[in-house]
Amino acid sequence: MLAGPAAAQGSGVTLYGIVDNAVEIQHVSAGSAGPARTSRQLVSGTFSASRFGFKGSEELGDGLRAFFQLEDGFNSDDGTITGAAFWGRKAIVGLGSNAWGDLWMGRDYTPAFWVQYFTDVNAFAMYGNSGTMSAFALTGMLRASNGVFYASPEFKGLRARLTYTFGDESPTAPTDVGKVLGLSLEYRSPTLSAGAYHQTRRVAFPANGSTSASSVYEGVTALYDFGGWAAGGGFTRYDPAGPDTATSGATRSLWASVQVRFGQGDLRLNIGRINTAVSVPTQGRSTLVGINYNYALSKRTNLYAGVGQTRNNVSAQLGLEGASRAIPNNGRDSDTTAAGAGIRVTF
Repeated sequence: MLAGPAAAQGSGVTLYGIVDNAVEIQHVSAGSAGPARTSRQLVSGTFSASRFGFKGSEELGDGLRAFFQLEDGFNSDDGTITGAAFWGRKAIVGLGSNAWGDLWMGRDYTPAFWVQYFTDVNAFAMYGNSGTMSAFALTGMLRASNGVFYASPEFKGLRARLTYTFGDESPTAPTDVGKVLGLSLEYRSPTLSAGAYHQTRRVAFPANGSTSASSVYEGVTALYDFGGWAAGGGFTRYDPAGPDTATSGATRSLWASVQVRFGQGDLRLNIGRINTAVSVPTQGRSTLVGINYNYALSKRTNLYAGVGQTRNNVSAQLGLEGASRAIPNNGRDSDTTAAGAGIRVTF
């Protein structure tokens, strides 16, 4: 039985956030879209994207609770907002039950994100994280709007997640553009985290046409903690709607990562290969490497430094990312290298 307002117990609202700035040197080699360039700059969000938000919950009784979360992203180097929507990182409200799991609505991460997050030694931080390795940014499926989300209760380390969205809610054809369907299964124990996911997203195809087709994103990842060090990796496949073209097509990514802990710090090494099927004789091939060091000054403050590089052949154009911040290249056959050092404070 659902408890009424009179049965409500505790409630609370929390303000939280991250402020992350770094000094970074970028070098992008010449490619199909332009000449080589080198820049030195102050950047935001190399370890984690800068953000602030509000979250709260209310205990309704009988194991039932209501919850909400609103999260905005911003650039702490110049104070500007990231993205078009103010609460673009997250805007959700829902109900949770100890027995039946959590059900919520709004804009949130998709199931694939959570699988990768818990199996990435970087947890989507710094250079060479699993988001870049898996070409997540290409899919348009990191987050989803106008969605209904469900996470099952944990049972012996297992949890399932399901996402269905109403897409862009366009009144004109194709009316299903932006619809995302996602499913994942996770396993987490003190030493092993693993998971698999399958997601689809409807896109207009042909471009600007009145019909749509599905893009598919799926993969498996795992991370094992040996105590003083951890190792993991994953495989993903992204198949965009329509046939392969001379500049884009289905991607297959394979990567491995190692984290070594000592004292208050840890060293993280990531290496991966991304192959892209294109309609020209030379198939796209990208190699991504990241080496990062993190040092905890306290539970809320850390210093970090790292270097990352993406190398592309004549048919590939994968960029580099610092956390989720894109560092663009010069098109096909262009390599991107970045080195940075910074500080992150959470609150």
